[in-house]
Amino acid sequence: MICCRRLSALCALPLMLGFAAISSSQTSASSRITQVINNNQRIVLSGNTRPEATAANDAGPVDASMNLAGLQLVLKRSPQAQSAFDQYVVDLTNPKSPNFHQWLTNQQIGEKYGPSAADVTKISDWLEAQGFAVHGVSPDGMTLEFSGSASAVAAAFHAPLHNLVVNGASHFGNMNDPQMPAALAPVVGGIAKLNNFQPHSMARVRANKSAIAKGNAGAGENYLGAADLATIYNFKPIFASGITGKGQTIVLIEDTDQYSVGDWSVFRKILGLSRSYPYATLTQVHPAGSNTCSPPGVNGDDGEAAIDIEWASAAAPNAAIVNAACADTTQFGGFLALANLLQGTPPKIVSISYGEAEAELGATENVYINNLYQTAAAQGVSVFVSSGDEGAASADANQATATHGIGVSGFTSTPYNISVGGTDFGFAPLGTPGTYFSSSNGPNFQTALSYVPEIPWNDSCTSSLIVNYLGYPSTTGPDSFCNLTGELVTTASGSGGPSGCATGVPTTSHVVSGTCAGYAKPSWQSLVGVPADGVRDIPDVSLFAANGVWGSYYTVCYSDPAAGETPCGPDPAAWAGYGGTSISSPIWAGIQALVNQSTGLSWGNSNPVLYTLANSEYGGSGDSGCNSSLGNAVGGNCVFYDITQGDMAVDCAALRRTLYNCFNDGGTYGVLSTSNSTKNPAYGTNVGWDFATGIGTTNASNLVNAWTTYATTAVRRY
Repeated sequence: MICCRRLSALCALPLMLGFAAISSSQTSASSRITQVINNNQRIVLSGNTRPEATAANDAGPVDASMNLAGLQLVLKRSPQAQSAFDQYVVDLTNPKSPNFHQWLTNQQIGEKYGPSAADVTKISDWLEAQGFAVHGVSPDGMTLEFSGSASAVAAAFHAPLHNLVVNGASHFGNMNDPQMPAALAPVVGGIAKLNNFQPHSMARVRANKSAIAKGNAGAGENYLGAADLATIYNFKPIFASGITGKGQTIVLIEDTDQYSVGDWSVFRKILGLSRSYPYATLTQVHPAGSNTCSPPGVNGDDGEAAIDIEWASAAAPNAAIVNAACADTTQFGGFLALANLLQGTPPKIVSISYGEAEAELGATENVYINNLYQTAAAQGVSVFVSSGDEGAASADANQATATHGIGVSGFTSTPYNISVGGTDFGFAPLGTPGTYFSSSNGPNFQTALSYVPEIPWNDSCTSSLIVNYLGYPSTTGPDSFCNLTGELVTTASGSGGPSGCATGVPTTSHVVSGTCAGYAKPSWQSLVGVPADGVRDIPDVSLFAANGVWGSYYTVCYSDPAAGETPCGPDPAAWAGYGGTSISSPIWAGIQALVNQSTGLSWGNSNPVLYTLANSEYGGSGDSGCNSSLGNAVGGNCVFYDITQGDMAVDCAALRRTLYNCFNDGGTYGVLSTSNSTKNPAYGTNVGWDFATGIGTTNASNLVNAWTTYATTAVRRY
């Protein structure tokens, strides 16, 4: 039975009801590989060549003996089994279903919905006959890991591997789509990856405010600490009630070890967490399982790990924090870590601060990610993922300008994760400087005085608020800020947009085109403002994620000298400064830890609850009392703060004389737009949900209390 202080009336809950229903309906999968496996009868696995694999980047074949470890063969269910599993995962979040919260184990998923053991054996035998070593299949039956030489890959899959030099960096990848015997097609979806291109982290180093600083000098620099977060988003009442994350575990998914445990300890000590919340722990793990997990050591992503562990701890200061990391193979090491964790006792909350555009990942890698997150959701795991740091131009991450049109990250666009976007503070562009931050530090270096009005995070010269603030006549054209000054030409901004290339094959590299299609819109994604576009839209929620263009950013204790950092001292103003949805995601994971502690339950894909609570607040026309622009006058009962001013539009330019979602009426730079011929920036804000900020940001205490009330009603139904 479930017993918890916050839901003591539910202690007689019959947990075994759903498990009995599951067990009684299990069936043995029949073999679907019925033909003789003939290597001369093949099909092409379309959409699985990196867009960078071009003649211009080709540096010749790799060494034939090069070993490729950790290759992932993605398996697939029968259409009937997949449909049944899809419905079961939906039922898990439906309080009216007898399967509500009846989580499965990885093993149960495989037994009930996975391929047959006979088919897995046939596939393994075929791989071994081609000279590969087979390392094992995941318990859910969806991934088979194997390894072998480059020559074996070329012979078995007709996919020669070449060295590639892209923007001065060395990579390798297949030069054409792989092939496989047609007999395997009923069960094998393809190879997740035959390249070593890896995702980028969603962290943005503190920005140079440039021209904005000249008009905003009086507002100063606002580096946020843990006490500021607790003040702005109202964590303090829920902390005072004893809901601090104690007994909860938050797993940060990484492909690097942390540089120093001491950085986390210093962060907590100097920002006032360690004394008040003494139960927090930090652990580094390299989880074992059917996937190869080698310790990655400390690499260039260690700053991301520092950000994630510190700010998850700020949001849930008594929670256990786990840095789960594996070395990259052809697969992202973070996914290997998550997949292995799901094979044991799975964590109930994870955060992922990495991403890559759907149109770049490849068809099978998108399937791999969707399968991984769906398995997690079925096990009761809440997966929070950064929406991105490049507006609606995920194929142009970390670039100065967008050239490949509108697209979103495939790491965050599935129906089974919570996508977390980013905001900035709007007190300067909205004309209320000096009201929200004190000029000197209070206890624990707190300077925030209250909730702060928010706008979408947007550093670009096409931001309507930046352009208006600086007095330029337009965001585009020869007289625009971008074209006259060349300042703030960047895609740095919170991300959002419609899923566009989760399936299908683009005909133009990096661009949503050809047969590309997005994930279908989930039934729970219904709220005032959500477009009737038929596809999954992101983000779901947001939090502050800016990197200082308006003077505010997060402070991070990160002392790796290889990154130019120094040991953290008593003044956090001298620490590293960051923004990015890589910070808002682990904070939302921390909020989920508070929810789980308060309700005594795990929630898996918690989007259905988030949208239900948002519908209660916004109704059909929004709630004017919860409009973020009210700032410290916003309603005290708001669960969400609705961001209604500003946009995340970024600058764009033609790619080889072709415009992709780029409106340009003169000059070098235009604005990323839903149309080349009509100025319709991607994207602005509106009442309720929008692409720039999703549902909006939150009052943490009100959210936890509202969720607990919802849980009391929902759980009584089963």
